[in-house]
Amino acid sequence: MADTDISKEKSRADSEAAIRAMRAGEDPDAGKPPKKGKKKLLLMMLVILLAAGGGAAYKFVLAKDDAAVAEVPDPEPEVVEADELVYIDLAPLFVPFETNDGGRHKIVVVLSLEVGRRDNGDKRVWALLPKLRESYVRALTSRPFPRAEEGSIKTVYLKNRIRAENNRILGTGVVNDVLVRDIRVLPG
Repeated sequence: MADTDISKEKSRADSEAAIRAMRAGEDPDAGKPPKKGKKKLLLMMLVILLAAGGGAAYKFVLAKDDAAVAEVPDPEPEVVEADELVYIDLAPLFVPFETNDGGRHKIVVVLSLEVGRRDNGDKRVWALLPKLRESYVRALTSRPFPRAEEGSIKTVYLKNRIRAENNRILGTGVVNDVLVRDIRVLPG
């Protein structure tokens, strides 16, 4: 099988020409294009020059002076009207739980949600009420209640759990407050 690769012949011919040029005292790289190292250096200098030009253009054209910023007047504060509040009474929630000693109890909680009418917050609460009730029961059964064995429950703990679920489902600021109207611990 014959070798048809002619690149070896070119490289051999180039090598022999370079050797002859060196023996004659000439520069062997005289007719060749510049090396890649020179191209990289030229490209790097061009990038640095463009970056410096961009920085100068930003400083002199686009950057704002402190005096120009100081001339802009402060906007007047908006007058916020008092929001009409609505209280949405929820049906009693029956929350089963187990105490640390294995006793089973139920907590009956009656809540009211304080909701503003702005942005139709009351309509959003009514529309999502079944989902809210389910999330309340899940949130209240996921962790044990502090001091539930004694027959008393901290309302702060209960309200914080309900507020977290309100913010998660409805968004922040829809429900202003959670009012605990009644809370009881029932055995078994």
